Amino acid sequence: MNREILVADARDVENLYDEMAITIAADFDPAPVLVGILRRGLPIAEALAQRLERITGQRPETCELALKRYGEKLELLHDHPLLDPGSLGMDVSGRRLILVDDVLYTGESMMRAASFLRKAGARRIEIAVLARRCGLTMPVQARYIGLNLDVRQDWVIHCEIPPFEDELGIRILHRDAVLASA
Repeated sequence: MNREILVADARDVENLYDEMAITIAADFDPAPVLVGILRRGLPIAEALAQRLERITGQRPETCELALKRYGEKLELLHDHPLLDPGSLGMDVSGRRLILVDDVLYTGESMMRAASFLRKAGARRIEIAVLARRCGLTMPVQARYIGLNLDVRQDWVIHCEIPPFEDELGIRILHRDAVLASA
């Protein structure tokens, strides 16, 4: 049995970025702040910002928010996402924000981030993800989605995003393959 399946190569991911940016640009007034969830959400936010600048002529601001639940080998590190409140580095009061991350699965991380940003004064909070996996347990939904994937519980979605990986891509990996690489 194949324990790793390439779902989208670099060209496919670039096309997903383009499609997401076109969708975001359709509702660009006011220009949002793209808040990349560290780690992989920040380079995705930067890629979307570049495309939005080409489409609208205006580059949205980007910033990062450090939130950790999973490790580099996709293993669960914390039952509840740990958020570093000092990582935001910008006043979001009254602003429209788009939270950007690689994968939306249970919604735990996005729920934690959205709650924090709302308390910080954000006026409107939306979510953009490169891949959405069925299995939400929190009342959140992504407005901007690159790819919807319905995979079994014993498989995980891995978005390969430079600079953390060599090339763009989206793979699904069997949990055995993830554990073997740890």
